[in-house]
Amino acid sequence: MSDPSVYDETAIEAYDLVSSMLSPGAGLVAWVSSHRPLDGRTVLDLGCGTGVSSFALAEAGARVVAVDASRPSLDMLEKKRLDRDVEAVEGDFRDLRFDSAFDVVTMSRNTFFLAQEQEEKIDLLRGIARHLEPGGAAFLDCTDPAEFQRAGGDAQSVTYPLGRDRMVTVTQTADRAGQQILSIFLVQGASTLTAFHEQATWATLAEIRLMARIAGLEVTGVNGSYAGEPYTARSREMLVVLERQ
Repeated sequence: MSDPSVYDETAIEAYDLVSSMLSPGAGLVAWVSSHRPLDGRTVLDLGCGTGVSSFALAEAGARVVAVDASRPSLDMLEKKRLDRDVEAVEGDFRDLRFDSAFDVVTMSRNTFFLAQEQEEKIDLLRGIARHLEPGGAAFLDCTDPAEFQRAGGDAQSVTYPLGRDRMVTVTQTADRAGQQILSIFLVQGASTLTAFHEQATWATLAEIRLMARIAGLEVTGVNGSYAGEPYTARSREMLVVLERQ
């Protein structure tokens, strides 16, 4: 989810650049497609940001409703949408109110962890359950929490190139006791410097299973990569498939 207080007009171009590089739109589509067909299906993409995952889903033939709380993010999405079958809806994914149901619901790249409290996560899962068609599935694209825990309390920084003339430094600090991860993104160009951040609270697979059951869902599959590899103790991704009970 693009928090409107974080991803405002001053940061949205930088956020879009970083999201386009780090968010695995093609990988998400490959993973979802290995469990459910997308061509001609309806997809609810929650916390869509500037549309990286939404566009990839639409290019696979899906009819996509893309939801985000940040108006600047959706404005950027609409500028880049072209003729893709993507409808942008401004709203909080924790309070879903659609008249229709969907074949697939997606939350890409740790969006599920942006619901900070456990009760928020359960309410979000309840909303997903209400909006799934019979036989439909929801897909939570998460980093495996072990990746955050390995860092301990020390800040870890990595720098990536963004095209020819920009770079982004991502600094993450983990609070293992609180299961929280703070990510600060610093985007530097020849004459510009833009920063934005994300605060997330991770959940383990056991916790997701329990919250899903409370919300009327069940975990029916877990993968450790977008290629569909099994989830193991060495996996860097925790890709969770949910269906209604």
